[in-house]
Amino acid sequence: MFEALAAATTILLLDQGSKKWIELPTRWTTLGFVARIRYVENRKDAYQRASVRVTMLLAWFAALLSIALLYRSGDWFQTRAALVGLGFALAGAAGNLLDIFRRRCVVDLIDLGWWPVFNLADVAIVGGLALAFFEQVRT
Repeated sequence: MFEALAAATTILLLDQGSKKWIELPTRWTTLGFVARIRYVENRKDAYQRASVRVTMLLAWFAALLSIALLYRSGDWFQTRAALVGLGFALAGAAGNLLDIFRRRCVVDLIDLGWWPVFNLADVAIVGGLALAFFEQVRT
């Protein structure tokens, strides 16, 4: 379980740090022809409503509780890789939730040109869940 906590802390710090960095005066840079780093605020009307924000927070806690119960059952997410993946996913969701609560928007910064702009939290959510469920299916 320590691995999940360490993974979550690392991802949350990297996500929030990258969002602070992108707010600096130079808001964009290119990484060759592969990607561009630029500041984008993903604003949704729903993020402005307190009831929606509280519901999202409750859903995050429900996911955390569900994972804990599945882990304690002894049948799910028992490998180190699965726990790290779940830590990534929960931290990514927490990073975006922090944005929604503090800024009323999600800060995105990775632009591939052919895909919607996203952030490290989004990568952690998708990659973490893929890792956790791949490990679950594999074992």
